[in-house]
Parts: sequence; structure tokens; C-alpha cells
Amino acid sequence: MKNNLLYSTTTRCLGEKNNITNFKNGIKMIGKSNFKNANFNFFEIQELLDNDNYIEIFENIIKDCNINFNIAHAPIHFPFFFNDYHSLNKKELYEQRIIKSIELASKIGVKWIVIHIGTFLNEDSKYDVKKSISENIIYLNKFVEYGIKNNIKIAIENGTNLTNEVTPSIDELINIVDYFNNIYNKEVMGICFDFGHANVAKLNIYEEIKKIGNRLKVTHIHDNYGSDTHSFPFDGNIDWRLVSRALEEINYCGELTLEVRYKDNIFNEELINETYLLLSNIFDSEK
Repeated sequence: MKNNLLYSTTTRCLGEKNNITNFKNGIKMIGKSNFKNANFNFFEIQELLDNDNYIEIFENIIKDCNINFNIAHAPIHFPFFFNDYHSLNKKELYEQRIIKSIELASKIGVKWIVIHIGTFLNEDSKYDVKKSISENIIYLNKFVEYGIKNNIKIAIENGTNLTNEVTPSIDELINIVDYFNNIYNKEVMGICFDFGHANVAKLNIYEEIKKIGNRLKVTHIHDNYGSDTHSFPFDGNIDWRLVSRALEEINYCGELTLEVRYKDNIFNEELINETYLLLSNIFDSEK
């Protein structure tokens, strides 16, 4: 398996949304590291996309950073839940950000866009799976169509399933992915499996990965002890040996992308190379 995997990290290294200086510095540091792959995290610059000159802003970021690593996928993420999507009356705003992100991602050769989907709650605030699948299909349709036009596929991501964050089950993700791929009679959608989120949700990670199978196209790797801390692998209770076995058994050959948070913005070449070694310790070790 190891020869087919791509070690990757996120450009969301210094955090602080819409701080272009930090965003650029994170990208430049990745370029100096051992990583040859990274995702381009649009979440960090999402509000900048609201400007009329968003294309110019984006092109200046790319020009200034002189990116020298492969960008296979780009997380958009927003909006996280339908509550925000509807109650904040920002539907058009969010949709435009996603459309613009897809447009810009195509300029840098991105193949997969990662989006969180929501859940539909009935009048009793209970998760209505059937209705949720239907609503998500309606919600995603325009993004799938726009993605196809830009040669980009959509990967939908699992959430944490915390009390205030009712998020879709893996079964729902599978239903939605199969629906779109069957409708278009080709692969237009897949699943992004976030291991940290799955751990918060107390999922059986091994069984869920096996269930997803070849629908798995992107991974987000971080650890925790039950809350969404985005900690380094081994700084939590995820069984990474079991994770590695599950990925091997489904013949996964995509990215292994770190989505960790660096404490107090301490971020340097030595530290990022340590995270590269963490991936190596998980996925290159003898089973």
C-alpha cells in the first residue's frame, strides 16, 4: 500500500481566517518541507471571496507563494450545517463562495473539492435520514454540475455528530454518493473520511472504512480524546494500526492528509517535517 499513498498536509497551518500573510507563510513553509502534496484550504480565505476582485486576490496569493507542491484536493467546508445555511439567511452567499472556490480551484489543477453536508431535522428536532438525503441531493446538485464543467469532483465529509452538530451518518454519505454516480453514470462524487471527526462521533473507524470501500477518495488525519481538537496523530486514542489495516484492505491509494492545529502558531520547517514522520510511522510500518 505505501507505494501508492500520497503524504499530504493542509495549508491551514497558521490558522486565523482571512489573514493573507499567515496563509501565504504557511504555504511557503510547506514548500520548504518534505511534503510534496498539500490541500488548498479555501476555508481560510472564504470571506475574501465576497470581494468583487476575488480572482485578483487569489492570483496574487498563488503568484506570491510560488507553489511547488501538488494540490490534489481543496476543502471548502462551509456551510457546516443546514441550520446555519437557512437560519442565517446566507444561502446565496454560501453558494457563491462554493461556486467561486470551484472556479478558482480549477486554476491550480485541483481534482477534488471537499464539502460538508448538513442534516435535516424534523419538527421534533430528530434526524430524518430519508428527508436529509433528499435535501442534500438538492443542495449538492448545482455544485456537482459546476464541478463537472471545471473537471473537479466533489468529496463529501463526515462530521462529529456532537449534540449541537447533528451530522450525516456514513450510510447517508454512501447513499448520496451512489445516487450522483449512478445518475451521471460516472464518478462525480466520493467521500472524504475525517478520522478525528469519526473518533468524536464514536464510530467504529475500521468498519466504516470497510463499508465506504472504493468510494473513499480523500482522508483528513488528526487525533483526539473525544473532542474535535485536531491534535497530532498519537496524541489521542485512535488506533492508527487498525486504520492502516482498513485502508490497506480497501486498496486505498489516495492522499493521507494531515489536518492538525499547531499550538500558539508555532510552525516551522522542523515541526512540519515531524508531522511527515508521523505519517510514515503509521503507514510505512510493518503490519
